[in-house]
Amino acid sequence: MSSSSPVERNGSPANAVGAFFAFLLFIGGLVLFTVAFNVGDAGPYVFAAGILAVALAFGIPTTILPALEDRES
Repeated sequence: MSSSSPVERNGSPANAVGAFFAFLLFIGGLVLFTVAFNVGDAGPYVFAAGILAVALAFGIPTTILPALEDRES
């Protein structure tokens, strides 16, 4: 990968922590999707929270963390 790639991994602990929390958000989003069909009137809100969790799970490692790394340098 080129040095300007936004998804380049340099092995720092911050990248590992970010990937771990992104994984937890993704799994949490899937759980929220499943639970949304069994909570009655709160179902649409729980489903929307699942969509937000999955969106953040993809957004953290691809846009947020690289932007924070670029700000430091």
